Amino acid sequence: MSDTSKNNSNGDMFATPGQMLHSQREKQKLSIEEIATRIHLDVKIIEAIENDSSEGMPAAIYVRGYLRSYAKVVGADADEVIKLYNSDSPPPPPEILPEVKPPSQISSNDKPVKAFTYFITLGLVLLLLIWYQSNFVVDNRTDAEQANTPTNINGTDVTYSVINHPESWQSPNNIAEKDNEESTAAEPFEQNNELEIITAIDEMTAVESSSTEATPEETTTENSPLSVRGYGPDKIEMTLTSDSWIEIQDANDNRLFHDLARAGRQYSINGTAPITVLLGFSAGVTIKFNGKPFDIAPHSNGSVAHFILPE
Repeated sequence: MSDTSKNNSNGDMFATPGQMLHSQREKQKLSIEEIATRIHLDVKIIEAIENDSSEGMPAAIYVRGYLRSYAKVVGADADEVIKLYNSDSPPPPPEILPEVKPPSQISSNDKPVKAFTYFITLGLVLLLLIWYQSNFVVDNRTDAEQANTPTNINGTDVTYSVINHPESWQSPNNIAEKDNEESTAAEPFEQNNELEIITAIDEMTAVESSSTEATPEETTTENSPLSVRGYGPDKIEMTLTSDSWIEIQDANDNRLFHDLARAGRQYSINGTAPITVLLGFSAGVTIKFNGKPFDIAPHSNGSVAHFILPE
């Protein structure tokens, strides 16, 4: 409290509000407990007020309220008591305003942005791998299986040759004329070697006859549009509009067909169901199973179809 003395309404001089209230209480012949009861405060707070002690006291705004209530009970000048308290109390500390920072902008270096970028990149890579597998892996597997295909299955010769078509097309008439010219030019030579040509034709006929006898499962010649293979109670009929690699295996694990089927041909495959079918180019094949048409489209994945008959 300050050393400056103040006068109350009775002319007494007090240096602190505690001294003034203590003096007024004694004049009223009131005890500290009575004051505490009347203003509903703890006895220790009343003692701290009279001793001008700040120990255990609340904030200044509450202390001023206590002083006014105390002054009314003992008949002291409340304004004078508050002036004494304010002159002796230190000024309130300045209000500290919190530091306000502007919100930071999102940049490409932030973790959420990086995580989202990595997620999008990973998704694109996975989609690329799926596309590559569906379009190229199946074709590579088909080529590898074709290279490893045995030339003889169950006593049947399944070898085939690749036909290279000429880049320019020639009509049959032009070809016939060309053959006639060549035959005319070579007539003297043919007359001199007629015996050798007849011998070669006989040898070729013998080879073709032995080849036909060695393939009992395929009942027609190579140039025939219908090819019949296998034995069994169930039958698959295939008509080819485009070349397609085809694998067919029956319930007894017999490979009924494991070959490149040619466009424009028909195949009749006999076996025991269930029969597993793999078509390398399903768009170029139509199938009947036991005389009933079979829809390949629901089983196609790109150009490849894989299914079991019957469904």
